[in-house]
Amino acid sequence: MTGKAIDVVSAGRGSAVRGRGARRRAATLASIRVSSAAEAGYAAAGPVSRVIEALGNNVVADLLGVSRSQPSRWRSGQERLSPENRKRISDLDHVLDRLLLELYPDQAGLWLTGPNPHLGGARPIDVLQLRGAAAILPAIDALTVGAFA
Repeated sequence: MTGKAIDVVSAGRGSAVRGRGARRRAATLASIRVSSAAEAGYAAAGPVSRVIEALGNNVVADLLGVSRSQPSRWRSGQERLSPENRKRISDLDHVLDRLLLELYPDQAGLWLTGPNPHLGGARPIDVLQLRGAAAILPAIDALTVGAFA
């Protein structure tokens, strides 16, 4: 702490922090514009390729309930993902990214398919499919800090 006073003022949808330079930051943050080129940068090709590389076409297809040739078509750009499958690929990508920070790939596979006490004994991959990434992130956080249930 620098000893400078910082006021937090509730205003409508959020809080504003006031202090040295805060007005300039607040003005900048009040007018954020996302580049029209951003959509291409956030295209699903990156996550699709990473997830397929990590898990393989067949596993990805089985997890998403699509034909086994579908992931290849997504990866090559022949077809676009539906919004639902794009979200599910994004969830898988995020979970794999978090797991591979802590575990070797073979350990990550075992973690995903083994019963997890932080998930009431459920397998993380099943919870991910039913409830999304947010439901298993606390179990990954517990793994990160070395907690055992």
